[in-house]
Formats: sequence, C-alpha cells, structure tokens
Amino acid sequence: MKITTITQSLKQIPDIWKKALACILAATLLSLFMFFDTWASIEAIWDRSKTYTHGYIIVPISFWLIWSKRHQLKDLSPSPYWPALTAIIASGFLWLAASLINVLVVQQYAVVLMLIASYWLILGSEITKKIIFPLGFLLLMVPVGESLIPPLMEYTASFTVAMLRLTGLSVYREGMNFSLASGNWSVVEACSGINYLIASITLGLVYAYITYTSYWKRFIFFIVSIIVPIIANGFRAYMIVMIGHLSGMKLAVGVDHILYGAVFFGVVILLLFYIGSFWKDPQPEATLPEATEKTSSVNINQSPQLASLLPAILLSFIIWPYASSYLTNQQQTGTKLLQDFSVLEQHNWKPSHAPVWGWQPEFKGIVTESLNFFKKNNNVIGVYQANFGKEIQGGSELVNSEHVLVRHRNPIWRLLDKNISKIKYGNNTLTVDQSIIRSRNRDLVILRWYMIGSTHTSNPYLAKLLQLQKRFTANDSPELQIVLYTQAPHNQHETAKKLLTDFGTSMLSRNF
Repeated sequence: MKITTITQSLKQIPDIWKKALACILAATLLSLFMFFDTWASIEAIWDRSKTYTHGYIIVPISFWLIWSKRHQLKDLSPSPYWPALTAIIASGFLWLAASLINVLVVQQYAVVLMLIASYWLILGSEITKKIIFPLGFLLLMVPVGESLIPPLMEYTASFTVAMLRLTGLSVYREGMNFSLASGNWSVVEACSGINYLIASITLGLVYAYITYTSYWKRFIFFIVSIIVPIIANGFRAYMIVMIGHLSGMKLAVGVDHILYGAVFFGVVILLLFYIGSFWKDPQPEATLPEATEKTSSVNINQSPQLASLLPAILLSFIIWPYASSYLTNQQQTGTKLLQDFSVLEQHNWKPSHAPVWGWQPEFKGIVTESLNFFKKNNNVIGVYQANFGKEIQGGSELVNSEHVLVRHRNPIWRLLDKNISKIKYGNNTLTVDQSIIRSRNRDLVILRWYMIGSTHTSNPYLAKLLQLQKRFTANDSPELQIVLYTQAPHNQHETAKKLLTDFGTSMLSRNF
C-alpha cells in the first residue's frame, strides 16, 4: 500500500520539479566523479571506524526529512539562484587550499558544502530555506571528533577518580592510569565516550528538528544532547570501575564492560528523549497544493535556466582538481636539515655521544632526519630534526596527529604530562609543546615545535597556513619538526624544563 502511495506521489510531481531533480542527480554524480578521492576517504573512515558508522545513514535521514516536507514544497517551483554559484566557487577554493596542505577533514567539508551550494543554485533560495536543516544535516557525513578524544579522556579519568574518592576509596592516579586496592585501571581512547557523544549529537539533532518548531527549544535540546553524554560517560566509567572493584576484579574488566556501557548509554538517551517529549510542539498541518496557472507559467520560464545550470556547475567543479594537480606538481619543499650548531659552542654546549636513554622520536613518512647530542656541565640534550619533503596525504606530513611521542600501549614508555613552555630569543617568545614521558628507569622532558621557512611555531593551524603560503609561492625553504629532550630525575622536572628552554634560547639566538 505504501509503495503504491509513493508511486502515485511521484507521478504527480510537476515537470519543473522532475527537471530540477534531474539536475540535482547530475550535480551529485559530477561531484562524486570530480572529487572521487575525497568522497572515498569519507566512506573509508565510516568503514574502518565504529565511531563513524552512522555516516551511512546520514543521506537516507536527510532524504526522509526532505520527503516529509513534500506537501509544502509542491506549492513552490524551483527557480535557479545564480548568486549561489559564488558559494560553490568559495567552497571549491577551500577544497583546493586544503588539498595543497593535506588537511583531509577540510577537503571533506568543502566537497559537501559544494554539493549543498549546487542544490541551492538549482532550487533557489525559497525552497532551500524550507529544507535548510536536511541539507545542513549532510555535513554530519564528515567524520570529525578525534581531536576531542584527549580532553574527553582527561575528563573521564578526573571524573572517575573524583567519584571514587567521594565514595571513600583510596585512589592513586598517574596520568591516564589509576590504582585501587583491588586492581589497576587505565583510561584509553575507547573510554573517552566519543562514540556516545557523536551518536547523541546526531540523534539529538534529528529529534529536536522533528519534535520542536521553536528555534530556541531546538537549540536547548541540541546543547543538552552534547552535555548529557559527556556527563553520562563519566558515570559509566565510574560504574564500571565500581563493578570491577566490588566483584574482586571479576566483572567489567574485559569486553563485558563495553556491553554494560552501551546499555547504560541507551537508557540515558531514551530517558533524554522521553523528558524532551514533554515540551513537544504541535506540528503544522500539511496542506495540499492547489493547481494554478501560475505554476504552469513558471515551469515554462524556468526550464531554459535549469538547462544552463549543469555547464556552470561542471565548470565550477572541474577547475579545482586541475588547479590542485598543477600546483602540487609545482610544489618545491626543500629536504635539507639545518646543521649549523656553531652558535651553541658560544654558550659552552659541546657535541656529545648519544646517551643510553632508550627513546628517540619515531615519526612516519620522514624524508630526512638527524639526531645530535650536546653536553654542558654533565647535562646532555638531544636535538632531533625531521623533514617530510614533498608531502603526501596520509603518509609524509609535517603536521599530523599520528606524530606522537609515545604510541598507545607502549610497553616501556608512557605519557605522564602535557603542557606548554616558552622559549625567549631576541625580542621574540616562542610557545612550544612540552611533554614528560616515563619509563621504569627514567623520565624525559621534551619540547617540540615546527619550523616553516624562518618562522617557528608550535601551533599546528598556523603551521598549516604557513605551508599553504609556501605552496602558492613555490618557496623551497625547509619545513621541519624540531624536538629537544633531556633526562630528568623522578619528580624533578622543573630543572630539566629550565635547561631545555635555556638551550632553546641559545639555539634560536641566531634564528637557527
């Protein structure tokens, strides 16, 4: 019965709408063809990560939300809105810039924005306003959120430890690890609750859209759908630790704690939706469109314009991949390392043999690298440089979240602390990333930053912008990641930090 109803509804679609829908289908296929690698990268992340498997249902949900408004849309006729072409071009330029510096997530957002802008161009502003949420919902196809994992892990660890102590248990915490009398626990990426947060945001947006007509109610529910899973994840972690503690570490210490967490999250979301239903807004009644001569006349007037849209969309799509290919081929990134350490000798730092510390940076995709050690008054400091040459997406990249100091589940080293330090040289102050890692035998204090051309920064976003500037100007000056590190006695890190910053001041006094 439902299939018959849908078939009848499709037969009643005016010709102008059929032509507009044909244009939308053609624009979609053009986007998939011209930016295939970017679209494929989105799907690849959906496939390999459970966090983003919801991406497969974003398009069906968007289509369903638009279909639910079909009675309102049938009163309107598509009318091409040519100024939307500027939005396509702006999104295309964004894709080009991101492709030159290998920022995949920006490329992914750009292709989705280009597609949405092309729909806006085809349908016109009046119709687009009616379906702005379903179209904007397509942005959730882009898999983002990994940058939230570290702060969510920190929150989960802090919340769990605080609740355990509030319960009356004695807890010793070190980084993401904490110990009770009954056993040891560790907060890993799976404990961050990012899966629950993204699922809650996705479901919360849809629920708010179909349940409320008031914008402020939708906004409030959206904010609540962000806050609730974060707080709930803290209670989930606390509950799992308590189950393990009270059961003598027999329950909730293996894969079963994932099941407990999933059930708990499901209950929280259902409760959230149930409470939200008390403020449900009445939905406006659907009204059937009336056939008028006006619709017919609009169909005739708009058909030629619709026919001219596809060449414009094709041109606004095709220029960016070709521009990216041309500029990439012109890209010149020097692979040299800066080896002039003579300025250090003026500050009594002498070359030294490599100490047996059992650690050095190990980044992926390096083209050239060097590791030098310098000694003064029995203090030894390591200076590491890495050049990634002509960058490749997912492989050789200067700025990449995969460049970590200690890999997850490293059997020897663990990250103890992350912070920032400042190195003063001349009239400049350089803010650098500071980390402390620990093994059974020693602690190492580490400072690191980027050097792009003659500019030093630890800000990855600024580093990417500096790289983009170099790409457009074909500048071949080196792009380096620099790491300074030294040994520190347990719980005596301040002396090591000062030693490193003083060394950095000496090293940069000649702008390296």
